[in-house]
Amino acid sequence: MARQSFWSGLVVMVFAALCLTWIIPNYAGVNPLAQMPPDLVPNIASWIMLLSAGVVVIKSIMEMVEKRESPVNLEIDWRAFGWAAWPFVYIAAAIFVLSHVKLTYAGAPIIALMLILLGERRWYILLGCSVVPVVLLYVLSVYMMRVGVV
Repeated sequence: MARQSFWSGLVVMVFAALCLTWIIPNYAGVNPLAQMPPDLVPNIASWIMLLSAGVVVIKSIMEMVEKRESPVNLEIDWRAFGWAAWPFVYIAAAIFVLSHVKLTYAGAPIIALMLILLGERRWYILLGCSVVPVVLLYVLSVYMMRVGVV
């Protein structure tokens, strides 16, 4: 488990660093009419990701050193790999869909379908976890940030 946590933390750290150094500066945009800078929330989220993942990596390294465990294992469980890879494929498809359809229209069904595929069957959880984030993002961007891009 420490090996998995190590690599997961490392991937999240690399992604957060990529967000901070390239994605946010190049794609957050500038909106002089906004109440707050468009890159503020993504920067805060990326720093939280970076620090949290750093804690996970350090803790995992300490556990692996204690157990004398190597960070690399050459045995590959392809079933586990496939099970771990399908959410990434789903998210890539969702990004493609969201690049052509507004988030307010496609966001809730995409999130609800992901939850169903992950095994959630309670309607109130599906409704709350799929509709509420889309509505909150809409309120944040349109009424608080005055961006109106969703």
